[in-house]
Amino acid sequence: MVDRTQPIDEVLAKRTMAKVTGRLLPLAIMLYFVSYIDRANLSVAALTMNRDLGLTPSVFGLGGAFFFVGYFLLQIPGNLALNRWGARRVISVVTLFWGVCAMGMALVQGKPSFYSIRLLLGVAEAPLFPGMILYIGMWFPAQWRGRIIALFMVASPVSNVVGLPISAILLHLDGDLGLRGWQWLFLVEGLPAVLLSGVVLARLTDRPADADWLTFEERKWLVSTMEGESKNRLTGRGQGGTKGGVRDALQIRTLALALGYFGIMTGLYGYGLWLPQIVKLFGFGITQTGFIAATPYAMAAIFMTYWGHRLDRKGDRGWHAATACLLGAVGLFSASVLHSPILALGALTVAAMGLHAAMPTFWTIPTGLFKGTAAATGIALVSALGMLGGFVGPYFVGLMRQATGNFSVALGCLGVPLVLSAVIAWRFRDRDVKAQKLSGAIRADS
Repeated sequence: MVDRTQPIDEVLAKRTMAKVTGRLLPLAIMLYFVSYIDRANLSVAALTMNRDLGLTPSVFGLGGAFFFVGYFLLQIPGNLALNRWGARRVISVVTLFWGVCAMGMALVQGKPSFYSIRLLLGVAEAPLFPGMILYIGMWFPAQWRGRIIALFMVASPVSNVVGLPISAILLHLDGDLGLRGWQWLFLVEGLPAVLLSGVVLARLTDRPADADWLTFEERKWLVSTMEGESKNRLTGRGQGGTKGGVRDALQIRTLALALGYFGIMTGLYGYGLWLPQIVKLFGFGITQTGFIAATPYAMAAIFMTYWGHRLDRKGDRGWHAATACLLGAVGLFSASVLHSPILALGALTVAAMGLHAAMPTFWTIPTGLFKGTAAATGIALVSALGMLGGFVGPYFVGLMRQATGNFSVALGCLGVPLVLSAVIAWRFRDRDVKAQKLSGAIRADS
């Protein structure tokens, strides 16, 4: 029943966005959930794989980092392809390809194959994340975007809450059918992506104008709302957006955002790839390590959901992103100097909360800056350059681990770029406040 006490446009908006959210968000979350398991399960596989293959910490760190070389190479072409041919076909092919590559990790026999397959997995997954951020920007108006991106990205920590214990359990299949436990891990956890490729083809809709599962009235409202926001970005209202060409995305602000994202990714992946090995040094067994390493991610999932909702209520993207970055830095700095396993795990939990909350709040900034082709290019450029932090972080930690014999120096150093990310995010605070005031004035006039 329609609530007659609400303006008809507000009722229509809520009804429309409820349908859009219910149709698209669960699949988007599942895609990111599975992709994150397939890139992060290496952290648990390393508990036995490194010994079986004779991989040193520096070799493992470099192999883990090679994922982000492939990730860097295909982000911009992937987003341009999605913008041209639509998310349905592009994401379906991408999902199938990365599933095959994820299962192919079971074929690793030494350094060359380790580096090569990780590189291919990065190439395969590259279009997914920036593509889904672009896709969310096509379907969700600005006032919903903070919570939607947070809900989408909550798949990252949740995948570790679920995936780390399952991965640890799969290692106990060691010897079954002549396969090592880590080979079973990659085969079992890579299969869902292959199956999801068909679901994407059946369920995903490219653009609001194609949404025949909305009523005419709902579709008309959504299309006009998204076109209105696009015009505001084009004319410089709101957040001072850019025009629609590729060159318009190549600005100083784009490079600054890429640098900010680089700091977040350096901390996130430098921390995440090595967390199970850090926990195992506390004296736990493999299964215990899997469950205990999941704890920081459970807290991170709760906090990042809260932080995304808080952003939508309070506004000010720059402040929220900067605060989350500083929280992550404090956690990493603290973990580097604490010797008690319980206190160190608490500090690592704080780091996970800050790092994962920084991602969705940070991404609400670039999604409001670009239009059309510039959106595809700008978002992919920020993601691609920023994701190089995913190469630097794991490799740097591996080098420091091999050089010092512990993780203390590496964890402390990972906090430094996060401080820079906080400064860059803070730069966009005044812009957001002005946008809110303008938006409020427009609503008051209407």
